[in-house]
Amino acid sequence: MIGAIAATMATYWRRNLLQLFTLVAGLAIATALWSGVQAINAEARASYDAAAATLGEGLYDQIVPADGGTLSIATFAALRRAGWDVSPVLEGRLDGVRIVGVDPLTAPGALIPLAGGEAGGPAALLTGDDPVFGRADVGQTLGLPGFQVVPDIAPNTALMDIGLAERLLDREGQITRLIVGPEGGPNRAPLADFGGLTLRTASGGSDLSRLTDSFHLNLTAFGLLAFAVGIFIVHGAIGLAFEQRRGMIRTLRAIGAPLRTLLWLTAVELGALALLAGGIGVALGYVIAGALLPDVAATLRGLYGADIGGGLQ
Repeated sequence: MIGAIAATMATYWRRNLLQLFTLVAGLAIATALWSGVQAINAEARASYDAAAATLGEGLYDQIVPADGGTLSIATFAALRRAGWDVSPVLEGRLDGVRIVGVDPLTAPGALIPLAGGEAGGPAALLTGDDPVFGRADVGQTLGLPGFQVVPDIAPNTALMDIGLAERLLDREGQITRLIVGPEGGPNRAPLADFGGLTLRTASGGSDLSRLTDSFHLNLTAFGLLAFAVGIFIVHGAIGLAFEQRRGMIRTLRAIGAPLRTLLWLTAVELGALALLAGGIGVALGYVIAGALLPDVAATLRGLYGADIGGGLQ
């Protein structure tokens, strides 16, 4: 009996293919927009976390020039002699790639990756002929010898020895900032004694992530609005289907079909349609996210200077 009842209920959709298409397409598009936005946001936040790990943002205190300029080797040496456990970092742009140069002898080991993606140490930069770490697309852009692919490093970023960074950027003897080691230096002199320097304390997270929160909140709101609109379309299609099938349901009840069986089959029918439309929507959302991510990355780079991957990981 259950098979006959199910076949009878399915005849409605065969006679109303346009309504079936509206139902599936509405839910699929709503799911696609929502899941696509979430995929873009997740990829961006993963890039922020990778950048924070690569650049030491939020992990260590940093000393930066108060005027936003650069520091000199003499200042670095003076701070070391004064008891500060600091390590120099030089940053710049080369062919659109963010160059990050660190000192392998003084940098915290967690900032220097191995080719396998794990944290290395000074030996990772001291071995070989000027090794450079970055993602595969960065290696193709720079074309430097000794390049090692590290998938977990920040997008559009190349990490190398500070000496090599000085030569590539033509900024001999310049330092962008100083990373304060985990110990900080037990008996260090007050930073005010050096003048023109500012201590930026570790925030425990990515500054870029907090800076771009409003942008991602707007994306999330857009995805939620699209999902809500799709749900209203689906609600209308389902309501029309139930209204038009009332005669069929009365007939089935009149010939002895149990009400519990009809309710159970209706729930299974709705569940199957939801799974079908949702699966199509998730797949379509991945395609939408992959197509929109390069434009979102360009927007974030232009507004906030944030580098995120151009493809979904």
